[in-house]
Amino acid sequence: MISWRILLAEDEALMAQMMVDMLAELPVEVTVARNGREALEKVQQAVPDLILLDAMMPELDGFEVAAALKSNPATQDIPIIFLTARVRVEDKVRGLELGAEDYLIKPVRREEIIARVRNVLRRSEARRAAAPPHSSLMQGRLEVMGLPNLIQVLETERRSGTLRLTAGGRRGEILFLEGRIAYAVQGPRQGEAAVYIMLAWEKGDFELELTTGKGPEGAQIVRPNQSLLMEGVRRLDELPGLREAMAILDGPVKLFPIFRDGLLRRTLPGGFNQLVHMCDGSRTLSKLVEVSSLDEWSILTFLDRFLRMNMLEHGAVAKRTTPRLGTQVALEFHSLKAFRQARSLDVSARGMFLRTTQVYPVGEDILIRFNLPGIAHPFKAIGRVVWSSATDTPQGLPAGMGVQFTDLEASEQVTIEEFVVELLLDKVMTEETEKKE
Repeated sequence: MISWRILLAEDEALMAQMMVDMLAELPVEVTVARNGREALEKVQQAVPDLILLDAMMPELDGFEVAAALKSNPATQDIPIIFLTARVRVEDKVRGLELGAEDYLIKPVRREEIIARVRNVLRRSEARRAAAPPHSSLMQGRLEVMGLPNLIQVLETERRSGTLRLTAGGRRGEILFLEGRIAYAVQGPRQGEAAVYIMLAWEKGDFELELTTGKGPEGAQIVRPNQSLLMEGVRRLDELPGLREAMAILDGPVKLFPIFRDGLLRRTLPGGFNQLVHMCDGSRTLSKLVEVSSLDEWSILTFLDRFLRMNMLEHGAVAKRTTPRLGTQVALEFHSLKAFRQARSLDVSARGMFLRTTQVYPVGEDILIRFNLPGIAHPFKAIGRVVWSSATDTPQGLPAGMGVQFTDLEASEQVTIEEFVVELLLDKVMTEETEKKE
């Protein structure tokens, strides 16, 4: 049985639920948008077969939504039924002139809405069935021929056209020019990211249509098909491990503000910049994957890097008020008895961990002197030993001492914190560069 997709744009929760209940006897999947802006976003994520549109909504009203949809070639053919309490003839004329199939006045009876919806969907099916035979060059199921095989076939036969794919309410398209992938779009993703997402679709439909054009500029692809496929397969192989590692992020994903602000001050690739913006504690991991312009592998790779560098407010790290970083620098320390030397430490604005077998007991006050690379003046502070062990512990902690600063100027604390943040950000960007190379 055919299963149609309907987008219901309705800001009143009770009315939305009533409409969903009325349509339950039809073979439809109903998605609800609470305002006009959300309706446009949901259309971009998965193109519906019909939109039921309230005229009076926050953000954007129904007329503005209809105008935006009809002005976009990618959405202009989606049928619209206005469903509203606005009874003026002028409003009805305005809705129909915008291209709506129908204009119904609330309250509407169940029998009427079912009949109107069924008629519009049947007309839409009839129009598709009456399309010229040559408009569809090939079609089938992804279960029979997946996207990797389709790319191979179309490249071998040097085919041109737009390959449209649908899977579980998601839609995407790839333009082929003489067998070469020229551009790709899938929801918020464009270019290579869109291809990587669709390579994972194992169930759904595909259809190759005879089309022309270059597609959106941001969706252009220059990488050869085989290179794109090899990279896509590699990412698919690594996804299960990344998903398992990131399963611990069971709540909103948030970068420490000092890292987030520091990254946003830098020049970042578009998708990476968007991800950093969205790691503000307002979205879960699944929501980030849904709305980001990056593919899932890229998102999880970045987050895994953030997690390993303790840049996410997660677990025990979330309790810290300042960042810290292991670094190799020369320093001196003594307990007012004799100086000792060490070359390896973790440093933050609140204290440090010295990797050394020459330790002092907990509670001992010590004087510390050290230099940080790129900073001309040396640092001198008094600290108190809060943990120490002369040997590596069974828990995996190295021999050394944890020292909490008890006397360090505020300006020095700021300097150390800025030093740690910049080194961590440099490390993140270095890993990104190495990954691309």
